Amino acid sequence: MDALYEVAVDAPLTTTLTYRQPVGRTEIKKIPAGCCVRVPLGGRLAIGYVLGPAEPLTEGEQSFVVKPIVEVLAETPFFPPNLIAFYRWIANYYLHPIGEVLRTALPLAPTSRSNRQLKAKTRLILLPGPLLRPVIEARPEIDGDEMVDGVEASMQGSLKKSERKALALFCGDLVRGNYQPVLRALLLERYPGAGSKLKHLVELGILEQSSQQIFRDPFEGLAEAHAAPDHLTAEQQQVLDILLPAVDARSFSPHLLFGVTGCGKTEVYLRAAQHALAANKTALVLVPEIALASQLEAHFHARFGSRLALLHSGLGDGERFDQWQKVLSGEARVVLGARSAVFAPLEHLGIVIVDEEHEPAYKQEDGLRYNGRDLAVLRAQMAGCPVVLGSATPSVVSYHHCMQGKYRLLTMDKRVAEQPLPSVEIVDLATARRSRPELAFSDQLISAVAETLEQGRQSLLFVNRRGFSSYMACRDCGAILQCRHCLVSMTLHRGQHTLLCHYCGFRQHPAALCPACGSARVSGGGIGSERIEEEVRQLFPEARVARLDSDTTGNRKHYQATLRAMRSGQVDILVGTQMIAKGLHFPRITLVGVVWADTGLGMPDYKAAERTFALLSQVTGRAGRGSDPGRVIIQTYQPHHYSIALARQHDYRGFYQQEIAVRQPLSYPPFSRLVIIRFSGRKEERVEQTAVRVGQFLCGHSLMKKSDILGPTPAPLGKLKDTIRWQLMVKSRSPAALHALCEAVLAERKKLCPHDVAVGFDIDPENMM
Repeated sequence: MDALYEVAVDAPLTTTLTYRQPVGRTEIKKIPAGCCVRVPLGGRLAIGYVLGPAEPLTEGEQSFVVKPIVEVLAETPFFPPNLIAFYRWIANYYLHPIGEVLRTALPLAPTSRSNRQLKAKTRLILLPGPLLRPVIEARPEIDGDEMVDGVEASMQGSLKKSERKALALFCGDLVRGNYQPVLRALLLERYPGAGSKLKHLVELGILEQSSQQIFRDPFEGLAEAHAAPDHLTAEQQQVLDILLPAVDARSFSPHLLFGVTGCGKTEVYLRAAQHALAANKTALVLVPEIALASQLEAHFHARFGSRLALLHSGLGDGERFDQWQKVLSGEARVVLGARSAVFAPLEHLGIVIVDEEHEPAYKQEDGLRYNGRDLAVLRAQMAGCPVVLGSATPSVVSYHHCMQGKYRLLTMDKRVAEQPLPSVEIVDLATARRSRPELAFSDQLISAVAETLEQGRQSLLFVNRRGFSSYMACRDCGAILQCRHCLVSMTLHRGQHTLLCHYCGFRQHPAALCPACGSARVSGGGIGSERIEEEVRQLFPEARVARLDSDTTGNRKHYQATLRAMRSGQVDILVGTQMIAKGLHFPRITLVGVVWADTGLGMPDYKAAERTFALLSQVTGRAGRGSDPGRVIIQTYQPHHYSIALARQHDYRGFYQQEIAVRQPLSYPPFSRLVIIRFSGRKEERVEQTAVRVGQFLCGHSLMKKSDILGPTPAPLGKLKDTIRWQLMVKSRSPAALHALCEAVLAERKKLCPHDVAVGFDIDPENMM
């Protein structure tokens, strides 16, 4: 009987399917787990991933027709078998089809929407063949010409003059290259007519020709790495004295590394990864954003060289494919990347590191809504190794885990070289002196930038919005120009001469008429990084100004070039969004200006204060990292808000205590777990009716005694991409009850949800919008 395989099909199916051996394939050559296959599904063909042998059919199933796999798309597995349990857990916890989980984890595998397959890039190499090898082995010190003579002697004949020339060139390159394979292309450059001669030498058995995979290099243009310090600080050594034995113990242990900005956490990560490699283990290092990965690349590449692989969407498809193959083959033993790198096919994990663990960017906001930080903890648990969550502003939930004894708290309270934390000044925009009221700058911030320029130092100006104007308003009727596909305001991007929706990408000419009254008197309001850059150039025309946001950094090479210019002193003032708030280490930056600190405080999200505190603390940490003291000026309309006041004092523990006191009475995390159930469709009435029906179903469920339900209500972003959105939130202190309620909705989905209304589950949401 043909072998049976368990296949996770790339389709919205809650279970895996069983298929039999492809027609014509022998029993001996079974398909290994991890291979990508094409299988029949209904009346079409779909992509699937082999998880291993299927269970034998029961008596009741013997009459079923088990369809064969149509095609094996790649004989080489895309993932090792040890990750299958990881994928199953993800599918179960996030209530997501396992085939779609694998599609997310393996973005470069073939999909049902495309037959395109990436392949390894190879080159032809030449090696000594069976007639040449004995000549070399008999006399290891032989030179190239003597090799040719030895081959002819062993052949008892002579080569043609052209063949002798080609062989002599090969032998010379072989000796000079310390007997490493010779590149065929390089030899042909020196002797263009050698192609047919080399082919004949291979046929004679003098040479052997083979293909060798070459990896596209994603490390071109890296910034200069800091040299490894001769001595660690006392706090770095204390932390490593705990982490390194944890690596040796080869058992799961979670640690929260709470270290102020500039304390040297990166060096701790590097040494912990080095220790794992010395123990014949591997290391996984996650960062929340591609920008932050780009900043760490140089340091990790300087220590690990070819043993390092990068995995993030900022690489080209070919580069990502090569990096994945390096990990699969075992050549790369350290992986650095953004949240998707948590799926890296590493085996024998020795340590998992999550930098800036508090960042909401670890949460995927569409499709499989996983949290990369949480899955990193799970991978460490499954691998039996320590995990380190590092941050200067830990998430409230992670810090609470430390207080409850779930995580071990490691602290680093001092900067390297005893550099002081920068002084922080708060400017109340409601009362501050502003000689240029049309600009976003107080006199205090303008004077500080001017003073920094005179000193030959660098300034960093942060605003958490891109574009020129964050909204466009009619001066006659007050209407706000909104995207025709989303209920959100359009943002003016003056450099691109367009109005842009940041949610769906819809563009409109900036000279638009008011849709409410038809007036042409429409003007911009609010601020963005593009406007701040223009105002800086007005105020300081002699300054060299650069801007970093997602509009200016179309690719990582441009981003790296800007960082190099900043590092070499070619930039006086750097303006940017969140991507400049974290990880940057420029000793010449002595001034940080936060143009408007209130951006996120008005969001309808229980984490608004936490995010504001973290962002202000992180951007504050960019100042004073060299020999000169740092200065920070924060402009705000809410100077007494605890997130701003405590960020000024660098007081995370004080913030934690105040935030916990706010959340506990409301039973928000860490005192409960959350699920947001979202409903979306084209017809508002149908979406609302479905949300109400599901809400009534949950209210009548017996497990609601352990849970609370909020809603249903229209989502804060009630329309996106022409789709109406409603949602309800379920809170519970019991994760099991919460999960059971979601499964109950799924079980009754056909009754509760019409075909034209989609329902999705956001487990442990980071974003309430």
